[in-house]
Amino acid sequence: MAYYLAIDEGTSSTRTLLFDEKFNLIDFSQKEINMYYPKPGWVEQDAEELYQKTEETMLEVLEKNNISWNEIIGIGITNQRETVVAWDKNKGKALTRAIVWQCRRTDELINRYSASFWNEVKRKTGLVKDPYFSGSKIVWMIENVPAVKEAYENGNLKVGTIESWLAFKLSGKHISDLSNASRTQLLNIHTLDWDDEILNTFGIKKDILPQLVNTAIEGGIETKFGPKIYGMIGDQQSALFGQRAFEIGDSKCTYGTGAFVLMNSGNTPPKPHPGLLTSIGWKIKDETIYSLEGSIFTVGAFFKWLKDIEIIDDYPDLEKYSLDNDNGGVYIVPALSGLGTPYWDADARGLIIGLTRGTKKENIIRAALESVAFSVRDVIDSMQEAVWTKIKKMNVDGGATKNKLLMKIQSDLLNAEIFVPEFQEITALGAAFMAAIGSENLSINEIKNLQFSGIKIMPEENEKLERDYYIWKEAVLRSKGWIKSTNINF
Repeated sequence: MAYYLAIDEGTSSTRTLLFDEKFNLIDFSQKEINMYYPKPGWVEQDAEELYQKTEETMLEVLEKNNISWNEIIGIGITNQRETVVAWDKNKGKALTRAIVWQCRRTDELINRYSASFWNEVKRKTGLVKDPYFSGSKIVWMIENVPAVKEAYENGNLKVGTIESWLAFKLSGKHISDLSNASRTQLLNIHTLDWDDEILNTFGIKKDILPQLVNTAIEGGIETKFGPKIYGMIGDQQSALFGQRAFEIGDSKCTYGTGAFVLMNSGNTPPKPHPGLLTSIGWKIKDETIYSLEGSIFTVGAFFKWLKDIEIIDDYPDLEKYSLDNDNGGVYIVPALSGLGTPYWDADARGLIIGLTRGTKKENIIRAALESVAFSVRDVIDSMQEAVWTKIKKMNVDGGATKNKLLMKIQSDLLNAEIFVPEFQEITALGAAFMAAIGSENLSINEIKNLQFSGIKIMPEENEKLERDYYIWKEAVLRSKGWIKSTNINF
């Protein structure tokens, strides 16, 4: 037997999944990653811990199944995007904690650049002015972390997103795939190269950045364990690929820490839309596929917050308390880290509105559940406006898809079929697919012919839900600009 290893390095945990040649999941190993919140709005991880636990999961899953490294065809890496690591190229050690994609510390830093610059960034990179992306995080590290600044001035600094860090630790090569690079705000998605003008404005030297590679890496990158890395792809693009969204208009939503809606937009970058992002979906040989994307920062993270403050005891309570209750006139905007698509307001904050003396816990829980479906509907409305097409079906994955009520609410709101695949490890599957293609063991046409089983959820007309959606949009407007209008930095 021969196998693929898929490293799925997420925000809350790192996992290594073992697939056989027919992409049956054999086993996996998982370890939680510690999160650090040194200041309000700041989010960090220990990059060394992140790699160490990744390596441990790789070794564990092989040992548990009595499999040797020479039985592995290849490795695919998929990862949380935008998170940045800075390290010393000689010592190979991280110089500071990784700045996580959720971190908002560059809220003020990005305001030093002109509106015309950000317009040019949107045109070249497909991304908007927001602390979410990696470029401003790199600037902050260089300016505020003495060890990073010293390494930068001495020519010893290397930076990269998480797949780049993992690849470096596994192989010694400083590389980044185009899907992840397209989320840094430093890559020109038209030329498929780092953009000199953007780098100059940010004050970032190109030589600290990784060499760019395709998502399916022809020839592979040899690792210290022997098997080569044949695939690297950002987690949301990997989920799109794992859902086999190979045709223009094919869409998916992953409900994880955040929610991310992606649509295949073909081999030409779509016309810029003010609220949507354009990224590189994947590049295989000479073909580049682009994706339209809407990002909702807080979904699973909001449910976890409800658990942390003991509104719910565990996640099944979301469905339990919502089934026989409406929102009671309560609306929630889950903007714990600002608003993403289509608002891109880093100054927004979470809001619960409509509370009365008669409000019950069940109403708040129902409103929390609906807020996620409303947020996704908001993104889909923008996408349909951008491409002038109606989404008739959306594939979904992620932990929250276990909530049947949420999926039903989502289907009714979109007036579209929701397909929940039985196999939920779609992100890791996309990385395994990419490794198979990079190693020339499989083609896209062969992947198309694989069969997925799952649950189809069909929409029903729901006038109250539709009305509530537009009331919720009014609540969103009231959450916008909260920090700026109050001068309170939560």
